[in-house]
Amino acid sequence: MAGRPNMAALSLYIATFNCGLEAIDTEAFASQLFTGLNSFNLPDVLVLSLQEIAPLPLALIGGSFLVPYFEKFYDAVQKASRKYASAEENGPVYSPIAARNLGMTGIMIFAKDPSCIKDIETGGVGVGLWEMGNKGAVGVRFTFQQGPASTELTFVAAHLAAMEGELQRRNEDWKNIVRGLVFSSTTSKRKTEDTSLSGEERSLLSISPHDASIYKPTSHLFIAGDLNYRTSILSPSPTDHIDIFPQPHHEPDSSNHFSSLFESDQLNQERLAGRTLHGLTEAEITFPPTYKYKSEEPFLTPDDELKKWPWAKHRWPSWCDRILYLPMPAWVTRSQPSLSVVTHKYTALPLFPTSDHRAVTLELSVPIVPIPPPVEEHGDDPRIKPPFEINIDWKRKRERARQLELVVGFALYFTTTKEGGAVAAAVLVGAVGAYFAIRAMVEM
Repeated sequence: MAGRPNMAALSLYIATFNCGLEAIDTEAFASQLFTGLNSFNLPDVLVLSLQEIAPLPLALIGGSFLVPYFEKFYDAVQKASRKYASAEENGPVYSPIAARNLGMTGIMIFAKDPSCIKDIETGGVGVGLWEMGNKGAVGVRFTFQQGPASTELTFVAAHLAAMEGELQRRNEDWKNIVRGLVFSSTTSKRKTEDTSLSGEERSLLSISPHDASIYKPTSHLFIAGDLNYRTSILSPSPTDHIDIFPQPHHEPDSSNHFSSLFESDQLNQERLAGRTLHGLTEAEITFPPTYKYKSEEPFLTPDDELKKWPWAKHRWPSWCDRILYLPMPAWVTRSQPSLSVVTHKYTALPLFPTSDHRAVTLELSVPIVPIPPPVEEHGDDPRIKPPFEINIDWKRKRERARQLELVVGFALYFTTTKEGGAVAAAVLVGAVGAYFAIRAMVEM
C-alpha cells in the first residue's frame, strides 16, 4: 500500500453487512465495528451498506417499519465511536447524514462534521422479482467540503442474486443497477423545468450520464454489498466440507488454505473479463471467505483465536461480501500523479450471532480535490463510457415496482407476521361486529 498523500485527505471507513433478516445485537455490533481500522483515529465519514436489513414484509413496506432496525445501527455507531474516541469527546461523535433503503438493501452515512456534507442526492433500483427490492441497490451521492477544498463521492449499497449457479443473473443484476440507479441532479432539474421542451426531451436531459449515472465523471464511486459471487458454479458434494473446505490450521502453502479458493472467485474472473463491476478495483483480500457460516459459538472472535470455522455444508465458502472503488481517473493523475485513493486496511469482522455472513470493512483515504470533467476522450474509463446506458424508462419502472412492493409487503405482513395477523384479526372482528350491529338496527 502507498503512504498517505501529503495534501488534505478525507478518511473514510466503509462496512458492508448482510443482517440475515434480523435486528442486530447493538452491543455486539458496537464491540466489533471499528476493529477493522488500521488507524487510531476515527474516520471523517462512516458508511454502512446493509443487506437483508429486516424481514421481507417490513423491508418491502419500508418507512416507519424500518425505523427500529436503523435505530439499532445508529445506537451501535454511537456506542462504538464513544468507546473508540478519546476521553475528551463529549456527546455523539457522529451525526447521521443519510439513512435510505430500497427494499431489503439499506445504506447509512455518518459524518464527524456534518457541515462538510453538501448537495446530497439519492437513488435506488430493484432487481428482484418484478424489479422489486428483495434484491437491488440504493445509493447516496454528496460533496465533501473542508474549507476551500472539496470532492464528490458516490456510495452504492448492493445485493445481487444468490446461489452458485446464478452467475449470469448476478452479471445481469449489475447491468440493471447501472441502468436503473439514477441520481437526481440540480442541473438537470433546472433544465427539465423548461416548458418549451417536449416530454421526451426533458426525460433525456434528466438522465444525462454525466449528471445521473453511478459513473459520474466528476465523482468517486464506491460499491459495497453482498454481491453474492461464489467460488464455484456448482454446489459442493457431500464430502467437500470434510476434504476441501478451509480451516484456520491450514498453512498458506496447503491446497486447503482459504487463498486457494480465490483462484475460482467468480467476481474477480468476471470483473477482469469486463462482464461486471466495470472499471472498479479492490484491495487485496487476505481474509477468509465471508459466507456461509452456521450459527455456532464462539462469536465475536478473531480468526487467529479460532480453531474452527463453522462452514455450512451445502454452500461453498465464498467472498460474497465485497467493497470496490474506482481509482483516480487518468485525466487527473496525468497532471497530478501523486493523487490516489489509498487503501489502509481491508478485512472481515468476526462472526456475529445473527447472520451467516461476516461483515467486511475497508479503511481508505481520498484526496480532497475536485475531479474536473475530462476535456478529451480517455480510453475506456467507465466514467466517460459507461458500460450500459441509463434506461430512459427508469422512473416509471421504479414507481410501478414500488406499488408492487407495497402490495406484496402488506399481504405478507398480514399473513405471515404475528403483528400483522393481530391487526387483521382485529379488523375482521370489527367488521363482523359492525355487520351484526347494523343488521340489528335495520331489523328494529
